[in-house]
Amino acid sequence: MEKISKYSYSKKISISRNYGKIEEAIEIALEAKEEYPDENIFEKFLGDLYFQENNYEAAGMAYIEFLIKINDNVEYVKHFAQFLDRYSEAGQDINGYLSKIKKILDTKIRNQDVIAAICEIMSHYIELPQLSLFDNDKKFNEAMIYLHKIENTYEIYILYYKILKIEHKVSNRRIDKSVASSMEKKGRYKEALELIVDVLEYDLDKVTVRTLFRICRKLDDYSEAEKYIEEHPDIKNQGEFNILYELVFYYSKIGNIDDRNNALRKIEICGRNSIPIMRTLYNFYLQFGMLDKAMEIKSIISEKQKKRKRDYNNRNQQENDAAEALLMTIRELFTELEHSRKLISMSELLKGFSHELGQPITNIRYGIQLFQMKMEKGINTNEELTNLLNDILSQTYRIKKLLARFSPITSEKNPEIKFSVTKEIKGIFGEFSSRFSKENIEWKVESDLDFYLFGDNIKFDQIFYNLIGNSIYAINEKGEKGFILVRISENETEYVITFEDNGIGIEPEYIGKVFEPFFTTKDCSNDENGGGEGLGLYIIWNIVRMFDGNIKVDKEYKNGTKFIIDILKKERDNNE
Repeated sequence: MEKISKYSYSKKISISRNYGKIEEAIEIALEAKEEYPDENIFEKFLGDLYFQENNYEAAGMAYIEFLIKINDNVEYVKHFAQFLDRYSEAGQDINGYLSKIKKILDTKIRNQDVIAAICEIMSHYIELPQLSLFDNDKKFNEAMIYLHKIENTYEIYILYYKILKIEHKVSNRRIDKSVASSMEKKGRYKEALELIVDVLEYDLDKVTVRTLFRICRKLDDYSEAEKYIEEHPDIKNQGEFNILYELVFYYSKIGNIDDRNNALRKIEICGRNSIPIMRTLYNFYLQFGMLDKAMEIKSIISEKQKKRKRDYNNRNQQENDAAEALLMTIRELFTELEHSRKLISMSELLKGFSHELGQPITNIRYGIQLFQMKMEKGINTNEELTNLLNDILSQTYRIKKLLARFSPITSEKNPEIKFSVTKEIKGIFGEFSSRFSKENIEWKVESDLDFYLFGDNIKFDQIFYNLIGNSIYAINEKGEKGFILVRISENETEYVITFEDNGIGIEPEYIGKVFEPFFTTKDCSNDENGGGEGLGLYIIWNIVRMFDGNIKVDKEYKNGTKFIIDILKKERDNNE
């Protein structure tokens, strides 16, 4: 059976429609759509037919398919514009429908001219709250941040067409010029020209003028530029290279040889000291067949290059002499600097040790105080005493481990072992159990996995001793029931440990400083841990780096403080 042509299908649909046989026309259109699945004309037929039957949802979906199949035929977008007018007049949910259109702009349509044409139509119906950023140069930075954020999405085109509809005045000229530049980079030359013409109504600076001529050149249409020349004939007297550059193209386009050559002479005068400008002039002379002038300019360029080379050699010798003198000075200072650095390092080490030693001592003190309180209430038992003594032994063992951290001073290397991260962390929390009970703090360690690290577990433990100590302080300052949560997870390249509490949190202005040595917001006199010198987080940061990791504060966390530790996966860590 011979295949029915597209023309025959279209004719049959039109005849049925003209006779009021809408259902029959729809059936024919559906058959044609199945026969010619890549053709968008039958989607248009279906959209119009469904609309005629007041089946607006089906009509809308048909026109979405029409847009998807539009390919590079920008001129077909006008049919969508007509449909959208009717759809809106019918009282349908235009915002809901446009949301569906936005989805296909992101995924189904690739031609940027088609996307821009659709966005121009949508801009008549869409409200854009961010448009207020573009009405005054006082909001320039915010406007540019938003512009750059959407520059690779369909939203940039909606913004362009919205901006073309607002009033342009001196107070937003900087923004207008930046938007025009963005339009030009995106190849929206007509839109950029429209905006620049509006800007020229109140701003005649050189940048705007040369932009006008450049865009006209790209459009191969100088009608707007000629209007400007008619109103400002003194442009021929310009001495600025970029404007002269564009005038050369313009005069060449209209065949005005005298004015073109006059512009070339002015370029030679203003750019005589610039090799790049001379090269541009040389290329112009070659392009216009002015070979004698081209050779003259080539000689000037050659002489300037020789002079530049001589100047460079002289300057290079002077720089070498200066560098050698500087090196000698640095060598003399290095010995003194190295001595001072060692003294500072020793001072930091001693302060850090004092800070960390306070933690186990405080834990012992709290354990004893809790036991004394129970004795006074007559509820102490031998089991309680045993637990206290075990806790004291545990904390004294920790002191021993802290002392072992001084081993780098007396030995070349700390002992390195393979240890379970989850087990280490839970063990540390267990050591704080008495204190957590007294401070009314709950804790939890959630782990999707258990992974192993190879290294100094004593240093690793110190990360969580310090974090827990900080959390207890922050929770007490807040004065509410406390909670500390640790989560252990992984991604393709890293292990991730998060540590969060519901304490007073960190002020936003301090987040960038918390890992600096000696930075603290604590009142040292009230810190029961014996710390407060601002070394805890600095020590943590250094230890995390030893394990090829990174630690940061989660700026989005609002219920206290949350730290995120990322540790790079290494093959040897988890090899049995």
